Amino acid sequence: MLEPAPPLYHRLGGHDVIAAVVDDLLSRMLADPRVNYYWRGKSRDTLRRERQVMVEQVCAATGGPTYYTGREMKAAHAGLGITGTEWDIFMAHVQAALDNFSVPPHARDELLAIAQSLQGDIVEVPHQAAAGEPR
Repeated sequence: MLEPAPPLYHRLGGHDVIAAVVDDLLSRMLADPRVNYYWRGKSRDTLRRERQVMVEQVCAATGGPTYYTGREMKAAHAGLGITGTEWDIFMAHVQAALDNFSVPPHARDELLAIAQSLQGDIVEVPHQAAAGEPR
């Protein structure tokens, strides 16, 4: 009888690799003028808390021994007016961060599917006419 595959958490490399991927993702988002305005005016402490919650969320969602202490995605993003275009930018940065750490394709695709499942709770505005167009 075949043993079940280990949880995605372990196949990604556990907490340390997930934290490194989140750090890479946040660096990309903060450097991208198409979306970095969401973090303007936030203190370093607030940014550290957001990073920690993201690490918790990914660890918990992938079967790790972590409890997610953040809010529901719909409540956390309500009123921000995040667009479909901005979501696509986010997903491209997620893909790039995973590629930067050479996450194997099957594990990468599983994590991308988990992230994609959150789109309906985060995006409030349909796609803009042209990608990268300022809001």
